[in-house]
Amino acid sequence: MKKSIALLLCAAVLFALAGCGGSAGSAGRAGNQPTGVKDVLNAETTEQNSQKESATRQEQNGTKKANAAGAIDVDLTALSSTLVYSEVYHMMSEPKDYLGKTVKMNGKMAVYHDNDTGKDYYACIVSDATACCSQGIEFVLRNGYSYPNKGDDICVVGVFTTYQEGENTYCTLKNASLA
Repeated sequence: MKKSIALLLCAAVLFALAGCGGSAGSAGRAGNQPTGVKDVLNAETTEQNSQKESATRQEQNGTKKANAAGAIDVDLTALSSTLVYSEVYHMMSEPKDYLGKTVKMNGKMAVYHDNDTGKDYYACIVSDATACCSQGIEFVLRNGYSYPNKGDDICVVGVFTTYQEGENTYCTLKNASLA
């Protein structure tokens, strides 16, 4: 009988301590740091909504600069590596949301050579915060620019668009330049 009471008491103490574990772990965090993918995506959505509201106000006031004047619609260089990776993933999965927008991004130069067509494809590759996953956007430089070497750090600016090749749709930054 005493063993049963002692076991129940130990179990109750363990449950009580386990219940406090979440708040004790959270107390050690600095500020409002994201705790997981859901928090990062929520932060990204909030930032995008804020940017859209700002753009709408600017358009209503007639102060939005035309892309020809050098305005950047999506500046990935100002985001953390986690948000950049998330945004590029979103661009690949929902390209219609970005069509015609001027995008600026930093990353590593990558080159893919298609042996069947003999064509080279150039991309700016970004990694997530842990550098375990990569995502990239193909780009085509405007005339007068030379492509950097594979693996070089680059900053590319171009207009987001899609194109069909066979049955597949691909995303690319057209009329791009190196910044």
